Amino acid sequence: MRSDGLGHLDPVTSSSTTAVKQSATFTVVPGLADGSCYSFRDASGRYLRHKDLRIRSDASNGTTIFNKDATYCARPGATTGSVSLESYNYPGRYLRHYNYALRIDPYQDNATFRADSSFTAVSPWA
Repeated sequence: MRSDGLGHLDPVTSSSTTAVKQSATFTVVPGLADGSCYSFRDASGRYLRHKDLRIRSDASNGTTIFNKDATYCARPGATTGSVSLESYNYPGRYLRHYNYALRIDPYQDNATFRADSSFTAVSPWA
């Protein structure tokens, strides 16, 4: 996450600052809108959600729309062990990075989209 709250992929290594490691660490919790899907919460309690098709980190306001915006359903990813995350309230749109900015975009059947929308869970940084 960037300081403006917008989702952005940045490299994180063992020598990264604690702040960078914390901004890249999320707890996977049952989806706020559907417990069979997932939501992602950071250490401060904010959730990854989409707004205007961009991924951002926001505190929950408890509304139905927020809960839907912060819920993603796992689908098979492009590589073994990876997942793609489909937007709960915009079926057919997937979490992906484009020029390292995180957003939800309509599925595209090409190698670039599949690579940019496939994620693998790793051990937490913080």
